[in-house]
Amino acid sequence: MKKIILLCIMSICALTMLMAQGRREPSPEMFEKIKAEKISFFTSKLDLTPTEAQAFWPVYNEFEKKRFDIQRQIHDFERMPDEDYAKLTESEIVKMTNNYIESFEIEANLRKEYHQKFLKLLPQKKVLLMYRTENEFRGHMIREYRKEQEKK
Repeated sequence: MKKIILLCIMSICALTMLMAQGRREPSPEMFEKIKAEKISFFTSKLDLTPTEAQAFWPVYNEFEKKRFDIQRQIHDFERMPDEDYAKLTESEIVKMTNNYIESFEIEANLRKEYHQKFLKLLPQKKVLLMYRTENEFRGHMIREYRKEQEKK
C-alpha cells in the first residue's frame, strides 16, 4: 500500500511539474508529444512485438485515462485555493477527506484490475518491466523538463 501511495504521489508530482509552466493549461499538442514519447519509450524498453503492442496499447491507454481522471480529482483537492478551503463547513471537510482517501483506494483497485488485464496480454516478466518502465519514464520526463527550464 505504501508503494502504491508513493507511486501516486510521484505521478502527481511529475504531472504537476509538467503542467506548472506559468500555471497555464497544457495544450493538446503537449499531451500528444508526451504520449508519442511514452509509446516509443515503452515499446523499446518492453521490447513489445507488433502483436503485443497492438493488444497492449488500447488497454494501457484506457488504464491511463481512468488513472488520470482519479489523479485529477486528487490534484483538484490539493490545489484548492486557501480562501475556498477556509470557507468549508465541518461536514464538507469530513466529506472531502473521505473522498480524498477513497480516491487512493479507487486507484489501487484500478491498478489491481488492470494488472490482471496486462497479465492476459503480456508475459509476467514484461508486466513487471512495464511497472519499472513507468517510473523510468516519469524520471525521463522530469529530466527533460529540467533541461527545458535550464534553457530558459
